[in-house]
Amino acid sequence: MDVEIRQLGPRAADLEFHEGSAARVNAIRRTLLSDVPKLAIEDVEFHLGPIRDEASGKDYDSSTSMFDEAIAHRLGLLPIPMALDEFRPKSECTCKGEGCSHCQVVYSIDRKGPCTVYSKDVVPIGDASLAIIEPEIPIVRLGSRQALLAYATAVVGTARDHAKFQVSHAVGVAPHPSIQIAKHAGCSDACLQRVANSCPVNILEYGDGKVKVTDDTKCIVCFACEQTCPHGSVKVQPSETNFFLRFETDGSLTPREALRFALKDIKRRFEDLREAVQAIP
Repeated sequence: MDVEIRQLGPRAADLEFHEGSAARVNAIRRTLLSDVPKLAIEDVEFHLGPIRDEASGKDYDSSTSMFDEAIAHRLGLLPIPMALDEFRPKSECTCKGEGCSHCQVVYSIDRKGPCTVYSKDVVPIGDASLAIIEPEIPIVRLGSRQALLAYATAVVGTARDHAKFQVSHAVGVAPHPSIQIAKHAGCSDACLQRVANSCPVNILEYGDGKVKVTDDTKCIVCFACEQTCPHGSVKVQPSETNFFLRFETDGSLTPREALRFALKDIKRRFEDLREAVQAIP
C-alpha cells in the first residue's frame, strides 16, 4: 500500500492511499481517533476560603460565576503540547504511578478579578515549553471581589479513557471516485449542461457539447450528476483500492507525529497477535 501526501501541515493532513483496502485505511482511522496518547488535565485542586493580595492588602472571595466542576471540565479540554518520547501513562512509568516529570505536569492558576481568566493564565510549574497551545481560550470571568487560585495536574491518556485525550479530530476516509462521462443516445446538450450545474462542489465544466471533470479528488460521491441524467451518460464509481484520509489535530501533536504513532501502534498490535497465535499449542 503506497501513500501519497497531498497536504501535511502543522494541524491538518490530506493523504491518499493507493492499492490498499478499506479495512486497512479504516484501521488507521480508528487508531488515530482512539489510541494516540496525549496530555490532558485530569485533577484540579481549588483553594477554598478568602484570598489576600499581599500587594494591595485586599481580600478576595474564592468563588466564581461557575461551579468548580464546570471550570475543571474546561481545563481538561485545553490542548497541551505532548512529546511522545518524554511522557508515558502512569501505569507504565518507573515511578509506579506516584507521579513524576515523565508522567504528569502540574499547572497553577492565580488570578484576581475583575478580569477574564484565559488559558494563558494556566501556567506550567517548571518547563515553560508545556504552556497551553492556544493562549486566548476563555475559561471564566471573575468579578471585582472574586479570585481563582487552583492547581491542575495533567496526565497521559488516550481517547479510550476520555474524549479530552483525543489528539485527532475530523478523521475521515473516502474512496477516490472515478467519474465516467459518455454521451448516450437521447442525451441532449441541455441535459449535459444540467449535469454540469448539478455538481455541488463545482468540479464539472460544460463546453463544446462535452462535460469535463476538473478535479475528481474533490468529488464527494453524492451521485447528483449521475442522477441528473436519465440516459445513463454519467457513471460515478468509488474506488475499492484508493482512499483519501483527511484529519486534523488539536496541536498537541503534529499530524506527522500522530500518524507515525498510529502506524507503529497498528504494527505492534499485529505482532502481538501473531505471537499469541503462534503460542497456541
